[in-house]
Order: sequence, then C-alpha cells, then structure tokens
Amino acid sequence: MSIKDKPSLCMVVADINFFFSHRAALAKKLSEKFQIIVISEIKESDESRLLKYDFIKFVHLKSRVSENKLKNFLSVVRYACGLVSILRHYQVDNIFFITLESSMIGAIATKHLKNKKYFIISGANVLRENKLLHQIATKIFTYSKSLNNKFIFQNNEDKKLFEEMLGVNNSFYLIKGSGIDLDKISYKPIGATESIKFLFAGSLFHTKGVSYYYDAAIKIKNANLNADFSIAGEYINDHPLSIKDSLYKTIVESESIKYLGSWDQKTFLKNLHNYHVFVLPSFGEGIPLAVMEAMASGRALICSDVPGCNSCIIDNENGYLCQPRSSKSLAQSMKKIIQNKKRISEMGECSRIMAEKEFNLELIFKKFLGVIDA
Repeated sequence: MSIKDKPSLCMVVADINFFFSHRAALAKKLSEKFQIIVISEIKESDESRLLKYDFIKFVHLKSRVSENKLKNFLSVVRYACGLVSILRHYQVDNIFFITLESSMIGAIATKHLKNKKYFIISGANVLRENKLLHQIATKIFTYSKSLNNKFIFQNNEDKKLFEEMLGVNNSFYLIKGSGIDLDKISYKPIGATESIKFLFAGSLFHTKGVSYYYDAAIKIKNANLNADFSIAGEYINDHPLSIKDSLYKTIVESESIKYLGSWDQKTFLKNLHNYHVFVLPSFGEGIPLAVMEAMASGRALICSDVPGCNSCIIDNENGYLCQPRSSKSLAQSMKKIIQNKKRISEMGECSRIMAEKEFNLELIFKKFLGVIDA
C-alpha cells in the first residue's frame, strides 16, 4: 500500500463485535477522509458481516489469552509483534487504539514507530479501583510519551484522572462517545401510562449494577407501587465480570422481574419504545452506548452518578441520578419517577434533545477530524 488515494487510519480493537456495535458508524464517516483498516481477531462466523463494510480493510490478529500468567505474557508479546508487523506492512498514517487495554499494549509496541497515535480511552474506572494497574498504566504512558501521541477521553473525569497521572503537558481531548446515527433511531414520545415500565439492558456483569437493579425492583414491588421491571442481557457463565450463577437463576425464575434473554443491538432498538425508563446503575463507563440510544428514542433515564453515566443525565430534567452500589438510592430514584409519572414524557423529550445536541454522529465525526488535524 505504498500509493494511497487517501491517508490511512487504522482502528485496533480486541473484540470485533465491540467494533460493529460501538465504532462501525464512526468508521464509515471517517472513510470519507481516510482509508480505514481494522485490526482485530476475526473468526469464520464474522466473515459474512464483514461484507457489509466494503469500505474497510479488515486484518486478522489473534487476540491475547489469559489462561495463566505465563501464557498471557507470551500472547501479549506475540500480539504486540504481530501488531507492529501489520502497521509497518500497511504503512499506516494514523492509529486509533480503542479501549484502555489496547492503548496500553499499543503504546509499548509502537513506541519507536513514527505513526500518529490516538489512545481512545473508552472508560478508565478500573484505574480508580486497581492501584497496581494505575501504576502500570502511568509507567507505560510515561515511557512511551511522544509528540505523536494524543489521548481522547469520553468524559471529563477520565481526562482529569490522566492529567493527574501524566501531567497536563500532554495532548488530551474530550469527545463524548463515537456518535449515534439519529436517523436510524426513531423518536417516539412517551404517552400517558398507569404502570411505569423500567428496563435494564446490557451484559449481566456485576459492574453494570445488575444486583442493585434487582434488589431495587424487589423493594418497589414490596411497596406495592405500580411498576413493571424487565432485564435483557446475555449471561456468560465463566466470565470474570458476570453476576453469580445463583443471582442469574433467581432473576430467571423471578415473578417480580421479567427476564427477556439476550438482545442484540437491533432487538434493543426495536423494543426500546415498549418501555418508559432505561436504567443503568453501572460502576463506571466511558459514555454508555445503550444510554445514548435510549436517549435518542425518547426514554427517561436513571443512572448511577459515576463517570460516563452522569454525562447523560441532567438530574430532574431527563431522569434521575442515583448513588452507585446502592439499591436503596436506586429505589428512591425509581419512586421519584413513579410519583411524577406525568413528567415522564417531558423527560423523554429532554433526552432526545440532549442526544441531538451532544451525541449526533455528524458532530462527533467533526470533533474527531478536529483532533486529527490539530
């Protein structure tokens, strides 16, 4: 690829499904200005989906493993060497390392490459909770410091965290998410209703606050308040972040909460209008895509007051914030919604207006171009 019609932009992402759900729309917009290359582990089952993205060059690179420390270390070395080889082969001009993990590995692997590098930190809450990882990340990004490096954060709290870690004398930028195509998410006002329908949708991870949603729902049901509760999400039994198997079985068998099974993004968007309030009591996010999509559809929100989630809510305007890791606080926010149900429609309208002003794909696209051109 020695002769190029356009400069190249490579996205390095560990999970190809994460790219499809969270970055594909932005990649399509960026393809107007750049030749797009995506480096990820690609399986045979993914190949039919790749055909829809003929504007992207997909390159397979086997992901790291985490069976044990030795194998994990060796696989990281193998992955880093493979990554550098691919970047050199395609003579990439710009590299987007997406997520904190990819950014840390990419920073070390490409230290001596002259490409322009962009570390897309889509959530840094783990650095607040893990002191050792915080120290490792600080050393890595300090070691690999270069004028070619730029950091892009999705919320102010993560940006401030890195300013404390690395100093303010770095190229730090704030862009709220990767944008959502509002033309593909229909806005439907919330009409009058007797029973408020709450929805949690996402991976059944404890860090998403699933147990607190369940406990809060039980509190509301026990108080005989008029509300219905649903959970949609995939349960991965052996995933380290998954809720306990006992809780999963309790949810499935519960008469107070309806478990809807696993939803893909298309099903989520199709069914959103059947609910009034979208709930995400997460421990920390970048900017949660599901919340932005719920806002675009005109739903009221309840989210925990943590980085990323609190960027999506103006308290008492388009929903309510609750304290993280507190089913009591979450239940109180649910009660506010139920007791003020006449305001749900205006809350949903406010959500849509916020989505148009802050998360519109065209706006986010222009902000990324601004960072690249800076």
